[in-house]
Amino acid sequence: MHRITHAAGVCLAIATLLALTGCSGTLRQNYVRDQSAHHVYRKQLVEIWPVVQSVLKEKGYSWRENPGRFVLETEWRDSGGGTLGPTTSSRFLVEGVRVASGGVALRVTRLDRTSQSVGSSYVDGVVTTRSERAAAINTNSSGSSGSLPAEQRFARDLELELELLRHLDPEAAAKLEADAKRAHP
Repeated sequence: MHRITHAAGVCLAIATLLALTGCSGTLRQNYVRDQSAHHVYRKQLVEIWPVVQSVLKEKGYSWRENPGRFVLETEWRDSGGGTLGPTTSSRFLVEGVRVASGGVALRVTRLDRTSQSVGSSYVDGVVTTRSERAAAINTNSSGSSGSLPAEQRFARDLELELELLRHLDPEAAAKLEADAKRAHP
């Protein structure tokens, strides 16, 4: 009986340690991400903007921008879905902002769009002429298929801002990681 109690105690201790380690890791990740949201770069926007473009290009995005304005908006990119399920797509708005105290900041907003196709059209019989085809399309497309209105959500994307910080200012990112380890051992 003593062995079973001892084994249960050891298992409980290991499970608790793993849970606390997981919690600490999540707390550290959240700390780094949240603190990176306030980062001010001590460089000019013209210096950091090519890196912003490079990171977005690596992620497969294309964009439109007004040259010299340091604002870009990516094109929509599908991120999943199929013919039976909802279709999702995302785009980013990235803004380079001059800070009054000196330096610049990057603000990234992510817009996600979800739409759902509904219904389907079927043509009964054989369609042989152009007029029969037009009649079949008109008959079967009158409300029997389409898509539900798209749901859109937008929020600041701190994950992408942190990724940009790691590319643009690795020393600052490393300092945030060290601060997070001290704050959440």
